[in-house]
Amino acid sequence: MDQRTTPRQLLTKAQLKEWLQVSDFWVRDRIDNDPEFLERCVVDLAPKNSPRRTLRWDVEATAAHLGIPVLSEPAKRTPLKAAA
Repeated sequence: MDQRTTPRQLLTKAQLKEWLQVSDFWVRDRIDNDPEFLERCVVDLAPKNSPRRTLRWDVEATAAHLGIPVLSEPAKRTPLKAAA
């Protein structure tokens, strides 16, 4: 039987930082020192046995883990400004 599910909304590291207004240090600290956050919120899209990691963050799981509201719309990248 074919069961269809709603796909999870996944964020890149840049989108996560923009949504939560946090630094690279905060994200690295969560990955290194918060195993529950890593288990609940982080999805690795890299193929099995790959030496590389392709990390994405599950929006609903992250919001639930941190106790904050879920995004109402997908995160958008902030456009880069030209160097002066």
